[in-house]
Amino acid sequence: MKANQYIIYTLFAALFISCESELDVQPRQREDATISLSTEKGIKDILTGTYAIAATGDVYGGRILVAADLLGQTGSTATTDLRWSGTFADFRHMYAKTMLVNNQFAQQIWARNYEMINAANTVIENISKVASADDKKRMIGEANFLKSLAYFDLVRFFGKQYEAGKNNTQLGVIIRDKAISDFTIDLSAERSSVEAVYAIVISGLNKAFDDLPEDNEFYANKYAAKALLARVYLQMQNYPAARDAANYVIQNSGADLSSKYADAFNHDVNQIEDIFAIQITKQTGDNQVVNHYASEANGGRGGDIHITSNYLNKFDDVNDDRRNFNKINPANNRRLTSKFTSQFGDVGIIRLAEMYLIRAETNFRENTTVGATPLADINKLRTRANAVNFTTLTLARILRERELELGMEGFRIHDIRRTGGSVTSSLPWTSDRLLFPIPLREIDSNKKISQNSGY
Repeated sequence: MKANQYIIYTLFAALFISCESELDVQPRQREDATISLSTEKGIKDILTGTYAIAATGDVYGGRILVAADLLGQTGSTATTDLRWSGTFADFRHMYAKTMLVNNQFAQQIWARNYEMINAANTVIENISKVASADDKKRMIGEANFLKSLAYFDLVRFFGKQYEAGKNNTQLGVIIRDKAISDFTIDLSAERSSVEAVYAIVISGLNKAFDDLPEDNEFYANKYAAKALLARVYLQMQNYPAARDAANYVIQNSGADLSSKYADAFNHDVNQIEDIFAIQITKQTGDNQVVNHYASEANGGRGGDIHITSNYLNKFDDVNDDRRNFNKINPANNRRLTSKFTSQFGDVGIIRLAEMYLIRAETNFRENTTVGATPLADINKLRTRANAVNFTTLTLARILRERELELGMEGFRIHDIRRTGGSVTSSLPWTSDRLLFPIPLREIDSNKKISQNSGY
């Protein structure tokens, strides 16, 4: 029986190309595994192939962000911030909270992330083929970063929310700590606990931070690992650790806020605010956030997802650039975000603004002022957006600023669950309907795995 049959082991050598000057390189999508594992070039190709998997539209090329925001919407025209008007049934089911076990987009998120994990494990296990000690260290760091990123989103979508101060024995996802090369054997396994998966994520990111350089071109670097740690700790409600990690990135990364809010989006070369971005080109992938959010003129489908007045009404200042960073599509009169208008622009995964929001929230919760006061951090973002500054601050205001600053960037359902919120009165953060089902194909092939409640 072939459990996890969708981990495509032979995708190792797909080349990840970041900039237009490298577009003359022809990517090889498949290569004999024996050749890949026997040479330094083969192992390096496997690592770049891991980035290539991440860049697919199924995951960090866009759909994993879209899924998080659709799950966080009410599905009601009267109350939703974002309205789904597209024709994809699988996204419509996420939006309406009526997912089935054969939801293709949930299945692809599961499969692609496990492909990333398997490829990363393969790099680590075969790193002896690499001659340079510096290259070995960096590559192990990148592999651990990518593996941790995959596990973190798997456990957030397929497992119940981590609850601080509890044992968190609720089922998370399968931990695959060894590379899989033989798919003819029975790979059936039960899901590990949420606690165990988070432990793997934190361990991997700490190793990545130790091994990665400060500057690594467009690939993951030391600050990307620390920034992702800040996000992980925030999801766990470990506020002191999240605060300190976010502060470290702000103080040491050399990143800064873009001078204008609009400058943080729609570019194909990393900008000063980018901590980690997925590089999209005509050769390496398709930008699925653009596909679902943009007009036809900008390479999208005309606005599968569009902004409602409910979202605009959350802004307290009508002059806030974030409120007005959208436009009406003349083809169908839908209001579309301007965050995603470059068909082959990068997909931002972590930007510095998030670190300011994490530091502000965690300092407020802990009654500390590490790095700056919460008010100063929030007003820094509001000043950049030309919004009137606050004179006082509440936790509700900070959480609202996350909605306004990071809207449509893949945070909504995760913030609802970690803060104990609700999508609607009948859909509290604990609802089984806010979790992805374990894919039907995994259930059919894996004799030991348990399905999520309600499916």
